[in-house]
Formats: sequence, C-alpha cells, structure tokens
Amino acid sequence: MEQISKQARKDPLVTERQARALHWEGKDRLVSAGDCLYLNVRANSKTWLLRRRLRSGKMIVRTLGQYPTMSVREARAIAVAEGLKKIPSAMTVKDLAEAYYDEVVQIEHRRPEIIRGYLDRSIIPELGDRRIVELNPADIAAVILAYRERGTRTADQLRSVLRALFTFAVENGVLPDNPAAPLTRRVSGYRPKARERVLTDDELIKVWTITHEHGRLLRFLLLTGLRIPEAQKGERDGHRWYVSAALSKNKRPHWVHLTPTALAQLPIEKSSPTATQAWLRRWCERHEIHPAFTPHDCRRTAATRLGDAAVEPFIIERVLNHTLQGVMATYNRAEYEAERVAAAQELERAILKVVAP
Repeated sequence: MEQISKQARKDPLVTERQARALHWEGKDRLVSAGDCLYLNVRANSKTWLLRRRLRSGKMIVRTLGQYPTMSVREARAIAVAEGLKKIPSAMTVKDLAEAYYDEVVQIEHRRPEIIRGYLDRSIIPELGDRRIVELNPADIAAVILAYRERGTRTADQLRSVLRALFTFAVENGVLPDNPAAPLTRRVSGYRPKARERVLTDDELIKVWTITHEHGRLLRFLLLTGLRIPEAQKGERDGHRWYVSAALSKNKRPHWVHLTPTALAQLPIEKSSPTATQAWLRRWCERHEIHPAFTPHDCRRTAATRLGDAAVEPFIIERVLNHTLQGVMATYNRAEYEAERVAAAQELERAILKVVAP
C-alpha cells in the first residue's frame, strides 16, 4: 500500500529537479504535487496519479501518465484544469487565486513574489470568499478604486493582475467571460491628456524637406487628414483614397480626395505605427523640435488649417470622418462630395503657401 509522506504534504513537489531526485526507498510511496496530484514512486517507475475523495468518502484515483514522459508542468496543468472544472459554481476567488499562482505565476513569472503580494494584500482579503460566478465588473472596480490611494501606477498593476487572474479562469472553462476585461486604465486613475499640438509653419517646412520614406507618409497625413492605418491600408481609385469600414475608427467607410501633391506622396510605406512614431521622435530630437509632434498631430494640423481657411465645420467633420453629433447625426446624410473635394484643394493651397511660397 502506497504511503503519503507527511513531509511531502508540507513541501509539495513543484520542480523537475525535485521529481528527478526522487528514488525508490524500499517501498512504494506517493509524493504530493498539489491540486490532488501525486507522483507514485515505485521500484521501476514513477507514475502520475490524480486522487480525489468524493463527499461520500469514496476515493477516486486516475492514472495520468509516466514521469518523465509527462513532465511536472504537464501533469499539474491537467490536475488544475480538472479541479477547476469540477466545482465552477462553488469556486471562490481565493481558490482561483491559489490555482493561478501555482499553475501560472510560479512557473512563468520572473518575480512571483510581486504577484503574491497583490493576491495576499488586496485580492484575497477583498474578494477571497466571493464565488467567482457572482462577480461583475463593478465588484472588480471597487477593489481597484480602493487601491488608488497607494498611487495610480500601483492601482493599475493591481488591475493587470486581476485581468490575468480572471483570464486564467476563462481559459480553463470556469467563467464564460472575464469580469475585469471592461476595466480600462481610467479606473486606476489615469486620465488621458487632451492634445492640442499642431505643426507650426517652420515645422511644416521641415517636414517637406524629409527624404526618408516616413516623410511621404507625414505629408500624406497632412494633406488628407487620415490616420496612419487608413493611409497605409486604404486603396486608391483615381483621385480618391478609399478607407473600408474595417479600417475606419467609427466603422464607417470613408473617402478623401487626392490632390496632385497628395498623389505625389504615393506609394505609402507600410511600417508599423509604433516604428513610425519612434522614428519621428528621433527626427524631432535631431531637429530640436520641442515638444515633439506625433503622426496624429498631422491630422489635427489638417483640421486646423481647414478651419483657418474658413471651411465649414461640418465639412471638416466629413473630411475627417468624424461621427456627427445631435441633430446633424440624425438628419444630415449628405455626402457633400463637391464640398469635400474643394476642402482638399483648399488644404493643399494652404500648406503649399507655407512650404512652397
């Protein structure tokens, strides 16, 4: 009859090194690996067993596989998944937190003690006894809001831990949805700063001297008011640049008129927005432009130049493909094709007046 070592109960098997070091000592024995998982050490083999006791008192034993063919991590993944699936309605946040820490944090995180701290200091004290199936985003937000007194960054790290914790539950079939998923950085205390940056005349002139391929993209953005993905992935048809609903921020198809100067910037390079912004930061630094502007500031500059040229505000909104508000959104379905073409031509004239007087 296999014996379960008392020492094994205190120090469950966690690593491959521990598993390799186990040897038969004259009798079969079971070594705990946590989550009802045991390694049965015999004279000529090491076998993974999943042992669960039912409420009736009956012990159910399931053989998972042989070690080392099945690693410690693989065996424990099966054990955790089986355990989670058996009691989803009764599982508490503390149960989930311990499973997440054992199965994910200790294995994948370089500094698991940081995650352990968030679990012990906030998540388990505040939510530990709650059943996970009863939680909603408001419950999660309350925990984060209470943590904001420790600082915005600390609160946002807690938000990240909570999202990861409940993602683990979804991945293991315990929850259909992540209750922390809808919570953005705003709940942590972050507030995006409204930008009002537009390019000056001197900066426009410098942009028109850029020979790098990113220069064509920046000039195209200034002449069309498009966003980077719209400029890179849209399609040309004659003097129009079409943006599909999938590319558009408001999920509505869109087009802009291409003036001769805009056409001259084609083709547009396909680098990622992140790479483009990184290059632009370096370029601004070399040219002593402070504060540095972003590609999206080109779009704001286009709108500002159109306003300076006395283009009607609702036409500017059409050019930028902004969602109209109020009565305009309900009744104004006109495309204003002629006005949008005229606006593009006016924008070209306004910019060329600066860069090529």
